[in-house]
Amino acid sequence: MQLGFQNLAGTSTAQMGSDAVGAYLNSADLPGSPAGQKMMITPQFTFTPGTEPMPFASSGATLNSSMYLQIPTAVGSDTYVVADFLFRGPNGVRLSFGAQIFHNGMTHAGVGSGYDAPSNSYMLNSPLEANQSFVTQISGSAFTTGTPWLGWQQFGWSISQAQFVAALNYLAGQFPAAALSTDPTQYALIEVHLNAEFHFQPNPAELGWSMRGWTVWTTN
Repeated sequence: MQLGFQNLAGTSTAQMGSDAVGAYLNSADLPGSPAGQKMMITPQFTFTPGTEPMPFASSGATLNSSMYLQIPTAVGSDTYVVADFLFRGPNGVRLSFGAQIFHNGMTHAGVGSGYDAPSNSYMLNSPLEANQSFVTQISGSAFTTGTPWLGWQQFGWSISQAQFVAALNYLAGQFPAAALSTDPTQYALIEVHLNAEFHFQPNPAELGWSMRGWTVWTTN
């Protein structure tokens, strides 16, 4: 399956077949006055209501993830790719827990966080590197990078229950005015998606990527 914004060469497009998906984004396809606009094509899997797993229901539980990815084209200072787990917690809290894979031109990756009060949503993005507090890089995995590349690389990481609790405590400390449960057994995994996008700065921006074989599983 393939879909493009316009019937023109160089237009934004997406293509999917079997377990592979790819997209090319071009800021030239944004509508008028595009400064500050965001552009994305986001593959996602959403669990049917009532079937959402509770990955941290037991103390020895670990959530694992692996994918193959290539990002041959990246233009723009705020062009990035993050693999996201979206959780729902008590009182409708939403938590986007991301493994930061790519940020164009980045020389050093740090932990990013945020809170949106109207939607009661938290965000935490951790670089995929050794010795991180909130994710563990699986042996053989590629690292977070700021340089585009051509050719499949494998990215793999895990989140233990203890790391998930550490992330919840970190967010509670960053945003003390918000009510956030730090009980990991209360969080359901409702969606996984690849957040591949850019913000128009307003210099031209492009992002081309492809992904295959994304697998998510739990161990105890």
